[in-house]
Amino acid sequence: MNVSSVIVNARDGQSAAVQELLRQQAGIEIHAASPEGKLIVTIETESDRETIAAYERLGQTDGVLSAAMVYHQIESEPDQEI
Repeated sequence: MNVSSVIVNARDGQSAAVQELLRQQAGIEIHAASPEGKLIVTIETESDRETIAAYERLGQTDGVLSAAMVYHQIESEPDQEI
């Protein structure tokens, strides 16, 4: 499993719309949102290819000004790592 955290900046006045669009995307979870439109988001996928695709979708989402990956971890067997 791949787990990544991303800081997403929504365009002015579009934070609510961006959050709704992101909630519809599989493997993406919003953890926090500021009034200025900065979002803390995680991406959870099964492969590197899926992570890249999800990250690219984030950046191409209507109303997203920027998306910056700040953390990435690969857990080969997450159930055993606990």
